[in-house]
Amino acid sequence: MIGNLSSGIKQTLLYGASIALMKGVSLVMLPIFAYHLTPDDFGRLEVVASLAIIGSVLVGMGLEDALYRFAGSADNEQQRRNIAAEIFSIAMLLGGAAGLVGWWIAEPLANWMPGDAITYEVQLVLWLLMLEGCIAIPLGWLRMSNQALLFFGLNTGRAMLQASLALWLLTQGRGVAGVLEAGLFAALTQALLLSVIHIRDVGISFSYQTTRQAMVYSAPIMASALVAFALNGLDRWLLADYTTLTDVALFGVAAKFALPVILLMQPFTMWWNPRRFAVLKEPNGAAKASKFIVIGLVLTLAISLPVGLAAPLLISWLLPESYALAGHYAIALVVVMMLKEMADLINVGCFIGKTTGSQFAINTISAICGVSAMLYWIPEYAVWGVIGALIMARGLRLLLFLATSQHYLPLPYPIRSLVLVTAITLVTLTLGFFSNHQLGQLSTMIVGGCCLALVTVAMKLIPIPHRHG
Repeated sequence: MIGNLSSGIKQTLLYGASIALMKGVSLVMLPIFAYHLTPDDFGRLEVVASLAIIGSVLVGMGLEDALYRFAGSADNEQQRRNIAAEIFSIAMLLGGAAGLVGWWIAEPLANWMPGDAITYEVQLVLWLLMLEGCIAIPLGWLRMSNQALLFFGLNTGRAMLQASLALWLLTQGRGVAGVLEAGLFAALTQALLLSVIHIRDVGISFSYQTTRQAMVYSAPIMASALVAFALNGLDRWLLADYTTLTDVALFGVAAKFALPVILLMQPFTMWWNPRRFAVLKEPNGAAKASKFIVIGLVLTLAISLPVGLAAPLLISWLLPESYALAGHYAIALVVVMMLKEMADLINVGCFIGKTTGSQFAINTISAICGVSAMLYWIPEYAVWGVIGALIMARGLRLLLFLATSQHYLPLPYPIRSLVLVTAITLVTLTLGFFSNHQLGQLSTMIVGGCCLALVTVAMKLIPIPHRHG
């Protein structure tokens, strides 16, 4: 069947599957981690691993976006290849510098970080960051060159190698260090393969002009990514500082069981995002774009409902009883993921013309509000303080994006219908949250899912193909 699909759809499926697989490895391995690591060890792993989120931003410097921008707009194929070679050299220089700095700052950073971080474990994460650019830039070039199959193979291979090594090292009693060692070895293998492929394809060279242009272009992108860390990474640090590593572990487990909301949306977002501006330029483009965005919003709700209600069941079936409380956290964190995906769908107007600064402003405002709420609520409410702050920040971000995007690019959304289906999803998740029995959660999932489907069809939010004849 896939042989009949267009080349573009094949590539989208391969890109989406490889990225979802890479992100989904931690979820698949979660039961193994839970049985080989104590909750405190798992919490420490969450804190140390979150260092990679902010570190990848600093080391990556937004160079992948610079590659798309400058190589993508090159006048000819040779210039395209030259720019790809020059940006790769920048990434290698930054990686080398990160390796040297990481060696010297690992011990003081471990002493400063919350969660009883160990110097060797911090070193492993910092060495992993050294490889960031040597992986991101060649992967970006593979996407630009339409080499989706090679992209899929290299990402899938890394995921499988990392999972296999982590399993073996955990059985050998390596604990948290073993998990991080597996990640470093898998990344090093991928980086070496990608570097060889990239240099054979485009070579490697240095240009001061390209370096300057790339740095100027990437600075706002890096700033936006650093702001995003406040709502995805800093939460673990604040929890570890104010509560216990066990609380961090429960929060981390819940977050991984909420992650499928984003993973299952990957195929749609990877298909829609590159096409949204082209659709807007078509005749009646605003109406067409609105229909596609509405489909994405309904799909987000339709995914969030079963993911949220299945999470407590899966946690109780797959993990030790000590992680049972994570099931309730997972339902609430599904709402966080849902709000994030919805905001990312309706923010198209913030990228029209010269309005991209509004995106950074909105992300900054929501991050400041979220972190402020965390600092105020965590000491009293622990994990629920973090979750409440994240829901507030993500909800605020959604409303600000909707208002701002509609100001720059008014789209004919069926607002009342969308509010109704969103309310059905939230009510169903709330009923599941308060259900104390697995049968009750399954019943809630079925009834809520049916109501959501019936209302969606009745409101004509998703086009239903009609049979003729």
